[in-house]
Amino acid sequence: MKSKTGLTIAGLSAGIILLFALKSFANSNLEEVKIDNQYIQTYQGREGIWIVTGKMKESLEDLYHKFGTSELEVRVLNGIHDTGKIPSGEPVFFPYNGNFVRSLLLEDKGREIFSSDSRELIWPLSFKHSRVTSRLGRRWNALHAGVDIACPNGSVVIAAADGIVLDSKRDGGYGLRVLVQHPQINGIQTLYAHNSMLFVKQGDKIKKGQVLALSGNTGHTTGPHVHFEVRYQNVVLNPEHYLPPFLADRDSQVAIAKETVQQ
Repeated sequence: MKSKTGLTIAGLSAGIILLFALKSFANSNLEEVKIDNQYIQTYQGREGIWIVTGKMKESLEDLYHKFGTSELEVRVLNGIHDTGKIPSGEPVFFPYNGNFVRSLLLEDKGREIFSSDSRELIWPLSFKHSRVTSRLGRRWNALHAGVDIACPNGSVVIAAADGIVLDSKRDGGYGLRVLVQHPQINGIQTLYAHNSMLFVKQGDKIKKGQVLALSGNTGHTTGPHVHFEVRYQNVVLNPEHYLPPFLADRDSQVAIAKETVQQ
């Protein structure tokens, strides 16, 4: 099969693999990171999507059939007791079967794959439609303890690195926020605040690039954005010391590949 540019799929794949191999040779800590998007998300090692069923027109049975899953799978993944009702007003994770994932990839709705150093963080938002509006420092006679990233309400907020969720809750001026511990990066913690919806809970093991929440403007804000902090033993650190430069032009950060159907 040929792409629009005339390149064969096999040739393109070989080039991608060679590019990653060369980078990996130069830095053995490089890893492939899939960035969750609005179509394919991950939870407990499964691919699927978070849904508030009360906001959907389809019935639960329709959703099970559409995604190729079952009530039992949904209950197990979400920790819902056999006799408990599937909640309609809070997020529930619905896993996909292989055929549904394939259908999304054929529609070019796959995730982007980036090369990232396992010892470093990635930005918690896509560069597209987002911008840094405030950095660490004094603001209004108080310490602004992180980086503010303006973005449309409901943007996908992703984990900056592998870790364990310490808590996920509403917390005063932070609004709905997630706090993650990163044992592999000197035990630092990252915090993601002002979200509109939270998808993970205390004790969850999460992977770099996994969706944690949807952005919003809960708590003390002047508009929708993500407030992102890095901490070590309750000491506030500058997040930008752990992150690559923020690129306003998303095309400047070149992905290794777009997740596609295996030919």
